[in-house]
Parts: sequence; structure tokens; C-alpha cells
Amino acid sequence: MAKYLFVFVLVIFSLKSKSQIVKDTAKPSFQWIIPVLDMPFQYHAAQAEANRRIDGTATSSASIETVDYGNFYRNLSMNNVTELTRDLHGTLYYVNNLVWRKWVKPTTTKKYILNRLLANITALGTDYMATKLPYGYAFKHEEFHRSLMSVRGIYSYDEVWKFGKGFDIAVTSVKDEDLIYLKKNHPAEQVRLSAAGVEGEYRYFQRMREDNFFKGTGYPFVGLTILGTFHAINYVNLPFKSNFNAITDSILSRDQDDILARDFTGWDFSAWVYDLQTPNEPYEARGPWPGGVGIKRPISETQLTPEMKSFLKETGNMQYLNLVTPFIVGINKFKINDQFSANFALRSVPTSFGYFAGGDFFLEINQNKILFSMGVNRSNSLTLPDIAAKYYGFKIKNSKKFSADLGVSAWLQPKDQLFFATKAAAGFSLGVQPEYKLSKHVDFAVDLTYKSKGWLFGNSYLDNNFSGFLKIKISSN
Repeated sequence: MAKYLFVFVLVIFSLKSKSQIVKDTAKPSFQWIIPVLDMPFQYHAAQAEANRRIDGTATSSASIETVDYGNFYRNLSMNNVTELTRDLHGTLYYVNNLVWRKWVKPTTTKKYILNRLLANITALGTDYMATKLPYGYAFKHEEFHRSLMSVRGIYSYDEVWKFGKGFDIAVTSVKDEDLIYLKKNHPAEQVRLSAAGVEGEYRYFQRMREDNFFKGTGYPFVGLTILGTFHAINYVNLPFKSNFNAITDSILSRDQDDILARDFTGWDFSAWVYDLQTPNEPYEARGPWPGGVGIKRPISETQLTPEMKSFLKETGNMQYLNLVTPFIVGINKFKINDQFSANFALRSVPTSFGYFAGGDFFLEINQNKILFSMGVNRSNSLTLPDIAAKYYGFKIKNSKKFSADLGVSAWLQPKDQLFFATKAAAGFSLGVQPEYKLSKHVDFAVDLTYKSKGWLFGNSYLDNNFSGFLKIKISSN
């Protein structure tokens, strides 16, 4: 931790002494990205719906019918739910920017500061309302959990669709048999399943920062960034609260005779670290639900070994890195000189094998827009390198309508994604996102991504995977 904070202080000192903060004074803008096709995820999600239709399980392999694809709106990959959450909250940010640009036009430094302060305050209010809606911030958290189950044909239900439920939201309708299957056949996915909600929160922040830095959208999401990051930090560290066992007991006192009404895991990170360090233990070894039917899903603090608590504490402490970024106080870009602008955000994310710790570096060099990420993948005995780069808006020669984003990642991660692995396995991903401008405000885009086996931030698959997305982009400007 100390070395990361030292780097942070060093970078800030350098930026303050040689650069200037770029003010978000451009005309407010937004862009909707509407998913049209997402394969093979939509096929896997349809399989989950088909299995549910016959009251089956992940191993039922029910025949898929057209109606099973019809529920696509509630079965979203990590990629698509990120875009739809961005659409919802981004539209509200755009409205807030329009309102305050009209009422407090940022023509001077004082008016600019007041404009941004007021926009961020009111945006926190609209974020609060949207968070509890489908495609809102809380929905995204739950859908990152669900996407991993959908990949394996496991049906689940996001209680965000029970409008008015508030923040007491769970992923329900999951059968014990499916959790037994997942832990036995895909133990690393069982681990990631519990951590995926927080992964989704961090991916949302990264996505909005891309817009603010590279597109100058000036989205006022400081409030949600601060509250959301502290929520993620506190959630990872929740098992160390003095009342955690009492909270777990309260879960066990409900739904004793209704398995499908239960949350799929209880509190995420006691289950995460337990499954992380018990990959070969059958899921049913958790024991029976006290006084009820089925398997006891929640893991209490008393079930965690000293080794589990030690690694969970380390992982929890690393979450504070996510606070180390100028974005968190509304500084979206530093202009170093006329040809170079930059910003950064440190990041630590719990994973299927332990955690990732590193940072995202946003660069604009002679109008070339690059997101460079680097860090380490940490498990029980391994600390391995991870690097990624994405180039935005590559222009195809002699064409004003074609452009493309290009991405590449490479990593070493523990073999088979297992915490106790002593050997590393190499992996990589390649992505190309060509788009064609249909009109001033509408673009047609394709996103093609191949990844080898391994964990990739914001990607639903741990196996080798080739995914194709079709999208329509609608821009305000």
C-alpha cells in the first residue's frame, strides 16, 4: 500500500507543478449505446431460461425455444449491462449538465466551480433514484453476479424487477443443485460469482471515466463515485464487523422452507474467501439450512479460518487504492502541454484467484487516445504481471465514416485460476470495435473480442471465448 501511495503523491506533485486542470466547459453531450446482438452470451442465457421453463437445472440441457430469447432484457452480459447502466445514469448526468449550464453558465473560474458543485450535488440525487431501477447502479451489481450463472445455464432472478423494494435487493430463484454443480465443475467461477458484484461497480467507474476523459462529456458523478467506492470497500470488509455473525443469523432465520426465495450466497465476501480457499470441498459440505430445508448458503465469520481472514483483510485493505484518483474529486483531465493530456485511477478488484491491483492511465498524445492499464494478479503465493492497452478512434485512411477502437491485454495468472496454484498460466485478449457513421447522430458498431482462458476485467467468461456484439450508438452532438 505504501508504495502505491508514494507513487500517487509523486504523480500529483508532478502534475500540479507542470500541468493545468482541463475545465469541462464544452457543450453537454451524451451517447446511448443500444445492444442489438450479443453472442454467444444470449445463447447461454436462453439456455438458462429454457432450463427454468422445464423446472430443470444447469445439466438439463432443455431445448431452446424462441420465447427463451425473448427474455434478453433480463439476461445481460457484463459488457452490455455496463453499457445500459452508463446509458441510464449518463442521460441523467447530461440533463443535470444542461440545467446548470443554463442557470450558472461557466464563463469564469468561480462560475465554473459553482456549476460543477451544483451539478454534482443534483446528480447524486438523480443517481439515488436511478440506482434502484432496472439498469441502474444496484442492478448492475446484481447482473454481474447473474451473468456468471447464465454462462453455465443456471437460471436466477434479479429482485430489482420488484419495483419499490429499495436497496434490500437479492439474486434469487437459484437451486441448490446448480450451486453444487458450479462448485464441483467450475470452482473458480464459484469464487468469482461472489466477487462479481463489486467488480461490476468498479467497471462502471472505469467506463464513465473513459467518457469524461476521452469524450469530454463532463458527467457529474463525483457523489456516486465516492459513495460507491466506499460501499465496495466496506462490503469487502463487512465480515470483520462485530455484528456480522448476527447479520448472517438473521438471513438464516428467513425463508427456511423456500429455497428459491433465498439469496444465492448471503453476504458476498465471507463466501468469496471461503470458496477461494476450499476449491475441492463439495458445496453441500456447508451443511443443512438451520431449521429448514436445503443447504446453508451464507458463510459466517466463525467459519473462516485464520488464513482466510488474513487474505480477506489484505484484499479489503487493497480496496482503498480505488480512492486514489483525481477523478474522485471531479478532475477529469490534466493538460501537460499542447500535445499531451493525462489522468489516472488506481484500482484493486477481487477476482476468481485472489485480486488484481494496479492502475488505469488515461493518455491523449497528439490527439491519439489511449487507455493503458497495468498491475499485478495476486494469489496465495504468486504475484504476476498484467497489462492492457486500448486505442480509441483509430481512423481508417480516406474514410470519414469508418473508425475503430483497438484493444490488447496480456497476463500471467495462477494456473486454472486457483488460489493455491504454484504455477502460472499465460493469457491474452484481442479486441476490435469498428463503427460506421450512419448519420450525424447515429453509428452502427461491432465489437469483436477473443480472450484465452483467464480472468479479464468486465468479461463474463473465464474460459476461452470469442464474443461478438452488435450495437447502435446514438449521440446528442
